[in-house]
Amino acid sequence: MIPKNNSVTAIYVILILLVSGSRGLPAPNTVPLRPLEQSALVVKDRNGALVVGKKDGSGFDGTKLSQYDTLIASPSIAVAPDGTIHVAFIEQHRTTFANAVYHRSSSDGGKTWTEAKNLSEDMVGIDVAHCQVLVDARNRVYVIWGTPIGGVAARSNQWFRELEAGKWSTVKPVSENAPDNSSRSFYAAVDAAGQAQVIWNMDPSDRHPELMKNEQHLASVGDGLVLQSTLDGTTAGKPREVFLPVIGTVGTGGWATPSCDALDTLNGYFDSVGAAHFVASVTGTMYGANPHAPDYELIENGKTGQIIKLPDLSFHATKDIPTLLLDAKGKQHVIALFLAGDHPNVRDYLLGSDDEPTVIRAAVGLNGIIDGFQAYPGPGGRMVAIMQMNDTGERSTDENYVSISTGDGKWSVPVNVSNNAGRKTYVSRATSSQSQVSQETGSKPGPGAVAFDADGHLLLVSITQEYGIVHSTAFGVNLGGGGSLTPTLRFLKF
Repeated sequence: MIPKNNSVTAIYVILILLVSGSRGLPAPNTVPLRPLEQSALVVKDRNGALVVGKKDGSGFDGTKLSQYDTLIASPSIAVAPDGTIHVAFIEQHRTTFANAVYHRSSSDGGKTWTEAKNLSEDMVGIDVAHCQVLVDARNRVYVIWGTPIGGVAARSNQWFRELEAGKWSTVKPVSENAPDNSSRSFYAAVDAAGQAQVIWNMDPSDRHPELMKNEQHLASVGDGLVLQSTLDGTTAGKPREVFLPVIGTVGTGGWATPSCDALDTLNGYFDSVGAAHFVASVTGTMYGANPHAPDYELIENGKTGQIIKLPDLSFHATKDIPTLLLDAKGKQHVIALFLAGDHPNVRDYLLGSDDEPTVIRAAVGLNGIIDGFQAYPGPGGRMVAIMQMNDTGERSTDENYVSISTGDGKWSVPVNVSNNAGRKTYVSRATSSQSQVSQETGSKPGPGAVAFDADGHLLLVSITQEYGIVHSTAFGVNLGGGGSLTPTLRFLKF
């Protein structure tokens, strides 16, 4: 019941509007901000640049969390209210070559870790892809992953397991859709009230039969329907519709068929009432009413908002996705690659502003390239960018950089967290007066993920591709050689 007092009523109504219609502010920040350059792991190299390393400039490996070191993907990290660090990742078995979702945790700040637990072990013969680990306000841990559907490109269903009081649940479905209409992409996060939420998108025909023809899915009806489920312990809530693009029509008369835009690479955040605010790649399907190349659109409150147009992202479009973050003042940012101009770079687009985007870091040099990037939220509206770049274009000069911002277009000086230059080795030994054998070792940075502990320490897990090359020559002729590439998952606490 609304109070009768007019002034109280006005405040009450304003609060309702703020809760129901606003994008919300970040949760109150009780986590101190620790600049990366103040970490004991960070030193200056001989050129004065900030790097992770020892006083002599050599690199620092961190703690290895992977076990088979054959193929690693999709690292994810979260910190529970009780301080336990949880990491999930996908790794390929060394002898069976099966991909599986693994979980490890540390209750002492990353000093020691539990053994890797295979969460998808009972899903025999089913591949896994893209996993996320979340911890809700009640200290319940969720690991969510996709299972690509054979024969249907880029589609999957979502599954999860929940850890509570030291016990894992069995595998549970988040969504169970028909193989020919599984989700195109999904995203999971804990909302501002501490509940775990999952959104995904799919063809709307199954829920809207009027969009089918002869009981068949139509090529013109894009994967535009977005569904959401709330995870509560071992239960995934009933999926509810949160967005559907405008439905148009292709053709006329008996040839008329419905059509809508297709979405992909959903990501964003959930406010205090669990409402989804996300950005997605929006494409007009080839056979649709409005065919067009991908744009990136803000979607919230069931409606589309600002459009962000980017140069073609090529293969980066599915793995280095434009990411929606919320800063300390509640302003929305999209962190994205800009693969054009003289120096490819990672940019911060402030939504609702006409200001030029902030360049977080650009590839240096005429041959500089970007291998990839990831962006993550932190407590109190912190925003973190992880950037894999090669400033020279030469082998073994790739590095991983991390920068942090709280808003206002200001980002910290990027710290080189891989320091591959300091980890590289080269040894050459003469085997005769006219022959020699040389060996080179080094590494190449891969994708990472971050979280913060209660004391403000940034926690980083990242994939490192460690290589070794052996080369033999005699009388100026190459006799032979070989090499190896070993991926590992590493943890660092700043």
